[in-house]
Amino acid sequence: MSRNSNPYDLSSRDPRQRIVPPRSLYHRGLIAGLAFLGPVFGVLYIIVLPDGPWLAVVITQVVAILVAVVAIVAYFRIGIWFSAEAPVVSERGFFGRTVHFNKADAEHMLVAEVYTSDGLESRPTLAVMGPNKRRLLRMRGQYWAPEHFDLVAAAFSVPTTRIAGTVSTGEIREDYPESLYFFERHPTAFIAVAIGATAATAAILMAALAYLRTLSS
Repeated sequence: MSRNSNPYDLSSRDPRQRIVPPRSLYHRGLIAGLAFLGPVFGVLYIIVLPDGPWLAVVITQVVAILVAVVAIVAYFRIGIWFSAEAPVVSERGFFGRTVHFNKADAEHMLVAEVYTSDGLESRPTLAVMGPNKRRLLRMRGQYWAPEHFDLVAAAFSVPTTRIAGTVSTGEIREDYPESLYFFERHPTAFIAVAIGATAATAAILMAALAYLRTLSS
């Protein structure tokens, strides 16, 4: 469904119910960001002050703060809009991508309790599947509260598969691969991309640090 044909605008006037991630997720992300940026810029200021190119570090810090502000705004725009009466379900993700689909397109729902990557905990997962095994909606317990799963599940009158017990992502990948995101279906490729991005970021930071040292010498 195109955005232009969607009768709902995702604003406060939207008659549908909106669910958003728990505020605790925002708090954890904020603490993690401060724990990372604080030591990094603290070291940079120690290196460049008092006679180094401190202005470059200040500009870099301002850019980092702006990026953090954009991330915070994006977080508070996340949501899933639905209701028992509305024929359309909408989802807006962290990166701003908005998806709309008709509830009539939903053919099947998968609900499972899945182990986290460390295997010490488990969290619920829900996937609404459409024609040709197309994933229409995916919810993971890392980002949604338990009551959100019940609310969304109640909005669809479709056959539901509830996997007994607790399973791993690998088992879901083997039996229901279409319900997963790309990076979950291809974990090796995702790890390779993550390592490459980390290496590229580290290289940029090292180059910037070497440049700052050159200016201060």
